[in-house]
Parts: sequence; structure tokens; C-alpha cells
Amino acid sequence: MPASPSVAAALFAWLHLVAVGVAVGLLLSEYWLCRRLPDRVQVRLLGTVDLGYFLALIGSLATGLARVRLEGQESAYYLANRLFCLKIALFIAVGLIALFPTRQYIRWNREARMAPAFAPLTQELERVRGSIALQMGLMLLLSLVSVLLARGYGLQTAHP
Repeated sequence: MPASPSVAAALFAWLHLVAVGVAVGLLLSEYWLCRRLPDRVQVRLLGTVDLGYFLALIGSLATGLARVRLEGQESAYYLANRLFCLKIALFIAVGLIALFPTRQYIRWNREARMAPAFAPLTQELERVRGSIALQMGLMLLLSLVSVLLARGYGLQTAHP
């Protein structure tokens, strides 16, 4: 009879899913808020939503690392799994791409405080939306890799 999973492992699995869900929801909110040129209030809101997104990504990373630790496998097991390495690479890519909108929101907030008639350039907004869309696409791919990984795919096996 296999050992039953610990309550801590189940709790961290649930927290991991919650953090990922919150991150995706906030990313969709950013995309929605950028559907038209933002005004001063929307720019402030974009910064707040983006901060929440950043914190949710940190939460998903922290709970994911806790899950890896609770699984009890050696680090070599994870490093030998090509899909696990792809999952980490995709997560890093999402994080790096997320830096562009964050920097843009900071700049827009600074400009909005200085200029009463603030309006970002359409070209800047289109780049931000493109960056967010790319993150959403990578998050979809990341979820596929996660499902495959959970089902045991990605391990290199020796062939006779």
C-alpha cells in the first residue's frame, strides 16, 4: 500500500494552484486595463495590479519550491527531467518579459504625476499589450508542461 501524501504536501499543492490562478487573473486584468489609452487613475491601477501579479509570481515560485522540497526527490532527479528544466526556463522567461510592462507603468506613473493631461503613446501601449499577450501565451505553455510533468513525462530513460 503506497504511503499517503502529507497534509503539508497537499496544502502546498493547493497554495501553488491558487498563486498561479491569482497571477493569471491579474495578468488578464492588466491586459484588459490596457485595452485603451489609460488615464491617470488607470495608470495607478495598472501599477497596483502589476505589483499583485509580481507577488503572485513570487508566491507560485515559493510554493513550487516547497512542493519540490516536500516531494523528497534529490535535486538530480529534477535536473535530469527535461520538462522540469523547460518549466523553469518558461517561468524565468515570463518573469523577464514582465519587467517591460512594470518599467513602463513606473514611467507612466511618474509622467502622470507631473503632467495633468497625461496620455501614454499608442505605440507604448501596444508594446505593453504585446508583452502581456506573450506572457499569457507562455503561461498557457507552462501549464501544459506542468500537466505533462505531473504525469511523469520528461524523464530521460536509458534505451537498451
